[in-house]
Amino acid sequence: MPAGYSWHPIEDFEAEPKSLTEREMESLWRIWARQKGELTEFQTLDEFNKRLRREWSIETGVIEKAYTLDRGVTRTLIERGIDAALIPHGASDLDSVRVARLIQDHYDALEGMFDFVAGLRELSTGYVKELHAALLRNVETYTAVDQFGRVFEKELDKGKYKTEPNSPTRPDGSIHEYCPPEHVDAEMDRLILLYREHQARSIPVEVEAAWLHHRFTQIHPFQDGNGRVARALATFVFIKAGWFPLIVKRDDWTRYIDVSEAADRRDLRPLVAMFVEAQRTALIQATEIAYETKPVQSAEEAIAAARDRLVQRGRLSPEEWLKAKKTADVLVGRTQQRLDQIAGELTAQIAAPSRAYKFGTNSIPGPTHVAAITRAFPTHDSAAYDKLVNLVLKTAAVSNLSISFQSVGPRFWGIIGVVAYLSPQGSVPVLFPDGTFQINYEESLKDAQQRFAPWLERMIVAGLTEWRRTL
Repeated sequence: MPAGYSWHPIEDFEAEPKSLTEREMESLWRIWARQKGELTEFQTLDEFNKRLRREWSIETGVIEKAYTLDRGVTRTLIERGIDAALIPHGASDLDSVRVARLIQDHYDALEGMFDFVAGLRELSTGYVKELHAALLRNVETYTAVDQFGRVFEKELDKGKYKTEPNSPTRPDGSIHEYCPPEHVDAEMDRLILLYREHQARSIPVEVEAAWLHHRFTQIHPFQDGNGRVARALATFVFIKAGWFPLIVKRDDWTRYIDVSEAADRRDLRPLVAMFVEAQRTALIQATEIAYETKPVQSAEEAIAAARDRLVQRGRLSPEEWLKAKKTADVLVGRTQQRLDQIAGELTAQIAAPSRAYKFGTNSIPGPTHVAAITRAFPTHDSAAYDKLVNLVLKTAAVSNLSISFQSVGPRFWGIIGVVAYLSPQGSVPVLFPDGTFQINYEESLKDAQQRFAPWLERMIVAGLTEWRRTL
């Protein structure tokens, strides 16, 4: 059989680590420091941490197909706790007690990781084995395939490296080769050695998390459960730096595979970008928890809560909001300018020979605009900030390549999200991988512009490529 990916010993960074990130995490860290203080003041930090850990525990099993779970039930478990009684019949493909037990295993393993970090213990191969055993405590077997293609269940050795190859066969018949069993010990030792060497190099946390995650998956040292361990190791890097557990959600599965394959091709940047987006999402959730659970026990607090709501609705303009808004306004102008240029090039090369085709720009929301924004930013607030630039592509049908700027977060706090999507006539909007960008009040206009320019170009290329497929 052909090899779709040929295994080779793991390597250190192919490029300068700082070149693999857009540095957004630096400004997000300053925002998180402020938010953490507010959560502590409102006594909601513990509730936020619990919800985030429950979500991590649920989603890591869903994307590995350890179980299915209804979205509504998922939200209930995140908000109320892991309890089999909250999982009704038909909400999962497994018995509710077993689902709750598997989720609880993930939660306990994550709690153990926080304790591990708090104890200042060093990452080791021994701890990786402990992590595997904890995550899969109630998993007794895994699905194996023999040389004749027959599928059967085999006992899983928890906390022990594989003794047989576990390289999967792809639908096209090619094989994705992982590390052979006889080299696993040496490769895992090298993984930990390189990780420890990185500690003295001031490598950005999101880059280190992506590197450790990817190199571990190249080894795939266990017979089963490697995906859960890989995300746990990336989470280890993040929480050691004071960040959040890495949550890869079920809706992100296809992108997760794509960026992992890009890393296989020696391009770690897409995986890094996805990890940054996950941290950004958790930061928004932190604000949501504070807003939902902040107690109002006096007239003064009620007035302050009303003030926050007015601010959220754009009726007050504190310094942070003005700074974020100013940056957003500049980037809206840059978007308009660039899409006008693209419309001109399309007109010259395509519309000129055929007057039936027209290209231009406008700021008119299409029928699917709100749906696209909500998919990208569930807690957007259009009343606070809402600007849109469309590249209108009229051939036999009309499509819009849209770049939308929206205030994000249930409480005002100076964050504006940007989402790029294509709306083909009569079809649902198509959101692109890496299709969101975030403006925050802690970042300078210069830094935001430097990050935004290449992002906008990638979105234009993605949009025109998707549009071409509709022709």
